[in-house]
Amino acid sequence: MTKENTNISTGKIQPKVEEDKSTLSNPLFTRAKHVDWNVVVNFKEHILNATATYQIEILPSSNNDDDDGQGKSIELDTRGLNISSITLDGNTTDFKLDDAIEGKLHLGQRLTIPLPKSATELVTLVIQYTTSPDADKCSAAQWLTPAQTSGKNYPYLFTQCQAIHARSILPCYDCPRVKMTYNASITVPSWSTAVMSALPVQSKSRPSDGMHTFTFEQPVPIPAYLLALAVGELASRDLSPRCRVWCEPSILDAAADEFHQTETFLTTAEDITSMPYAWQRYDLLLLPGSFPYGGMENPCLTFVTPTLLAGDGSLVCVVAHEIAHSWTGNLVTNLTWGHFWLNEGWTTWLQRRIMNKVEGVSHDMDLDTIGGALALEKDIALIDEKMTSLVLTLGDGDPDESYSRVPYEKGFHLIYSLERLVGQETFLELVAAYLKKFAYTTVTSEEFRQFCISFWKDTNPVAYTKVKEFPWDAWLYDYGMPPLPKFNKELAEAAELLAAAWVDYDAKLLHAPTTDIGQWTSAQRVCFLDAMLNMLQGGENCSLKKFEISTLKLMQEMYGFHLSKNSEILFRYCMLAVQSEDKDIYPTVVRFITSQGRMKYIRPLYRAMFASAAARSIAIDTFMRSKDFYHPIATKMIAYDMTRDQKRTFLSRLKMKVVGSKVGMASGGLGLIALAAITSVAMRRSKK
Repeated sequence: MTKENTNISTGKIQPKVEEDKSTLSNPLFTRAKHVDWNVVVNFKEHILNATATYQIEILPSSNNDDDDGQGKSIELDTRGLNISSITLDGNTTDFKLDDAIEGKLHLGQRLTIPLPKSATELVTLVIQYTTSPDADKCSAAQWLTPAQTSGKNYPYLFTQCQAIHARSILPCYDCPRVKMTYNASITVPSWSTAVMSALPVQSKSRPSDGMHTFTFEQPVPIPAYLLALAVGELASRDLSPRCRVWCEPSILDAAADEFHQTETFLTTAEDITSMPYAWQRYDLLLLPGSFPYGGMENPCLTFVTPTLLAGDGSLVCVVAHEIAHSWTGNLVTNLTWGHFWLNEGWTTWLQRRIMNKVEGVSHDMDLDTIGGALALEKDIALIDEKMTSLVLTLGDGDPDESYSRVPYEKGFHLIYSLERLVGQETFLELVAAYLKKFAYTTVTSEEFRQFCISFWKDTNPVAYTKVKEFPWDAWLYDYGMPPLPKFNKELAEAAELLAAAWVDYDAKLLHAPTTDIGQWTSAQRVCFLDAMLNMLQGGENCSLKKFEISTLKLMQEMYGFHLSKNSEILFRYCMLAVQSEDKDIYPTVVRFITSQGRMKYIRPLYRAMFASAAARSIAIDTFMRSKDFYHPIATKMIAYDMTRDQKRTFLSRLKMKVVGSKVGMASGGLGLIALAAITSVAMRRSKK
């Protein structure tokens, strides 16, 4: 439960009380209002030389006599930072930097600054520090060599702070509940351009030392995970008066063509939410291939993956998703990562509403939703049951390890169920009111529930009764798949019938399907591939587990899926072929998983290859060669995937290899031993 506490003596509202063990800071006693971030980017050493100047508010304790000393100091999250000096209100002060917690390296180290008795309600805290060049410690930053960029001329830096990686580039309250404004001054080599999750103010060259300084301001309060920085050889093109695309010069034309609908998505979102866009600018940064996500909703500057460049705009729904976050996630934010579904479930609903309105399809959102439900079912079968409820108890575990389709798709279905319950027009009334009430603040699942239940109490008795009787507890806390509506299969039916025909052909080898899919949309082709994968994985009472190689060859001749420029199509066909142990697809798979680092694609493909006797050694060798290409978050999660279901086998093989046992030489044995060097953190984390 969460609540707002009012201090009787001051009348001030106290912060919501819900323990967040993913932070070592003390946000119930102190919190940042604003930070000025001054950074010099050092590409040679792979470090940031930085000064963070905070305005810190000292909050009246909810119980001044029993705060365990937390109200007598400022406590911040850090990870691998080298702190050189700290001043408080202009005076040099002592500080304590704790050691990392054994087995909990993701939490970093607590930085404690004692408060003098004379401290006022608002203090100025200045911290000078450098980040670590070690990628394991500075987990938010990825430093790319020129060879890892499109232009091949200059290095590149980008950050990814979600969920709790901001602490590795900035001492901060690394938790969603604390929102702050920020200004930044970023000094970079003269050949480069700096961009941030903020509004650009000015740029100034420094001919004396060959450097260039860019300044930014973010006037809307944001949590630390939305702080973002990228530096590289960049070019830009305006898409509208408030939208621009940034990327390396060699791909600017392709990026501008692919994302030309950005302004349309933005105005459509404003129309659906009945709320103007709050962030002034909406720019896109198309990153190099190692970016681990489809997109990241950094305010004013969404980061997106180059895997969206299909050439036909068929994958720009990711941009619609990140635009939706401007309302649901960035403006209204989950209080803790245990309520992550409030960010992603709402955003998935709004994304699909945007695409539905822009495309004007008659079958509502169901084609995309069918695919989402299949992805959800696969994830639920794969992950720990405790991670399949919407409200999670994460404790001090790594939030990255709870990532799945559950908050997106199960969260979407809760929102979609409410919409279907009261009707779309009525539901949009709640959407507008919800965003207005919680804008610029945070929200919990219980607050969302109570808001929905009470919303129509005095204005719409029918809707009020329906929402009050909605099975809230089951939706929020039950494990497993949610109840799904009856989907409109107007477009999906043809794809599913063709999938069934191919499965039937493979089983009986009689007459191959002849359906022409030349006029099908990319979404229909994805639905077709999803349906085949689902059947081979036990769906539709299908006993077939893999296709004959001859069937795959015929499918390639007819459809050319293995040559597709659409990453969603190529990914699914690769999964189908790997599961069927088609060795001819392995070079294509390796090219795909080493040319981009999007976890949506590389994690399932590594898992599938690792599970295959024929492809396991290829998976290990490819990972060992490519681990430095991937973002640190992706490297960690791939290693986790390839060890979590066979920990005892892994450790026993490693041990037996050390003493010279022949068992250690079994298929993949040497690769597993090499893998141990980079999976030690994941292995320690998994020990009980």
